[in-house]
Amino acid sequence: MRQSLYLLPGTMCDERLWQPMIIALERLGVNDVDFHFLTITQQPTIDDILDDIKQQLPDEKVTLLGFSLGGYLASAFLLKYPQLIKQLLVIANMPCALPAKEIKERSRAVAWIKRNGYAGIAQKRILALLDKSAHHRTDIVSLIDEMDKSLGQEVLVHQLLATTRREDIFHKLARLNHNKYFCVGENDPLVSTSSLADFQQCDKNMSLSIFDNAGHMLPLEKPEQLAKWLIAILHH
Repeated sequence: MRQSLYLLPGTMCDERLWQPMIIALERLGVNDVDFHFLTITQQPTIDDILDDIKQQLPDEKVTLLGFSLGGYLASAFLLKYPQLIKQLLVIANMPCALPAKEIKERSRAVAWIKRNGYAGIAQKRILALLDKSAHHRTDIVSLIDEMDKSLGQEVLVHQLLATTRREDIFHKLARLNHNKYFCVGENDPLVSTSSLADFQQCDKNMSLSIFDNAGHMLPLEKPEQLAKWLIAILHH
């Protein structure tokens, strides 16, 4: 029986993010999954973005997968529309408020961009998102740079402004009986693996997988491992 998977990308990412994982699934003989690429539209608040995501989904229960910012939005969507979600899959995100330091950095970044314009993501920033073992991967660095250039300044400023004020929703999620599957790179600079492990203890329906030698950009760094993780969930 064919399955549908709805995919939410992260900040300054589009459907190109998912292609290595989809190719890995095809190599592994998986050809019964239909992929639907969702977009994070330019709405003023997270709540408005969630309503727009609802408009992109069919009127039936779906399996929703989100990466990074998309992972937070997917989690928040489950909380707002539990009747529309079959199961939740989250890559490289912890659905909680951003640290005060990151909120200040975002505010400074927006102010700088508005004064000086946006020249694109710095290579130093790209490398900081990756595990050191992936620093030589010019294909990954180039793809991140290309997605950033395609989306541009307006999308970046919107995503920084509209999605900074996030609510801690982990404990609310734990009260829902939906299956929730999280995975994270062991060296992800943006997500605390120990905090995720602590939350797992509070939610009997949460599964956590930690990928070795991986940073934040799991769909690009570890597409084969991610494909196997997906297969285990979709075909269990």
